[in-house]
Order: sequence, then structure tokens, then C-alpha cells
Amino acid sequence: MAINKKVMNMAYGLGAAVVIIGALMKIIHKDLGPLTGNDLLTIGLVTEALIFALSAFDTPEEDPDWALVYPELEGAASSGSSKESAQGLLSKKLDGILKEAKIDASLVGSLSNSIKDMEASAKSGADSADSLAKVNKEFANNADKLQQQMASLASNLESLNNVYGGVLSAMNKK
Repeated sequence: MAINKKVMNMAYGLGAAVVIIGALMKIIHKDLGPLTGNDLLTIGLVTEALIFALSAFDTPEEDPDWALVYPELEGAASSGSSKESAQGLLSKKLDGILKEAKIDASLVGSLSNSIKDMEASAKSGADSADSLAKVNKEFANNADKLQQQMASLASNLESLNNVYGGVLSAMNKK
């Protein structure tokens, strides 16, 4: 008993629409003419139940021939363990792609080591950031002290220049 697919799709849609309207009417406590939300919900759910019961007698569609899209699956369905054969073919195809891209175990190992080294550097960088912060603070303190000493030196040089200037002018007056 094959039921037309378009008719079944239309029945699913109409049944679902009645269920949705019935649920809405029940939620907002409104009636649609003589029909209450309970009535519409009951009609919709019974309709859906009948549609699902009818669809149980419908013949299922055939699976598409995936070998047309994926030629490596050709012949895999005829062998005893089709799933294992398909996996083997896909594994070989993946191995070929990796080989073509020149990705081998040593490259993956090297990448793994690089990631571990980067992780270790990041961890040590966090530790060295603390000692770097201490060095920066000490540098700022020393810069302040240097500035104070340079101001004192400039003042002392100015005083010395005044004294030396006075000595020179006294010598020149003779």
C-alpha cells in the first residue's frame, strides 16, 4: 500500500498546523468559534496519530548508491565486512593525502615537541615576569636616586664655578 509522498507530506503539515493552533488556543484560553483549544488539540493529535499509523505501512526508500559519490566505496558493500573494508579504503586514502602533504610521524612528533617547548617557555615566562617586574622597580628607584645625585652635582658645580670665577677675577685685578 504505497501512499503518495506528496499526500503524506501535506497530511503531516496540516495535522501539525491543527496541533499548533490547538496548543495556542489552549495556552491563551481562547476559543475558535465553537471549537475550544482542547477540541483543536485533540483533533490535531488524533490526526497526527492516524498519519503516523498510515506511514507505518509505507515502503521505505532505497538507500542511495554512495559508491557513485565516493568511488573508493565500490565493491565494499559486496564483501563480508563492508564497514571494515570502507574504513580500510578511507584510511588508505587519508594516508595518501598525508603522504602527499609530506606530513609524517616525525613532523607530527616535531610539532608536538614544539608545542611542549612553547608551553614550557610560557610557564617560565610567567615566572621571569615577576623577577622582570622587580628589576623594573629597582631600575626606577635607581633612576630617581641618579636624578637626585645629578641635581646635587649640578648645584655643586655651580657653586664651584662661582668660587673659581671669584678667584679668577681677583687675580685679574692685580
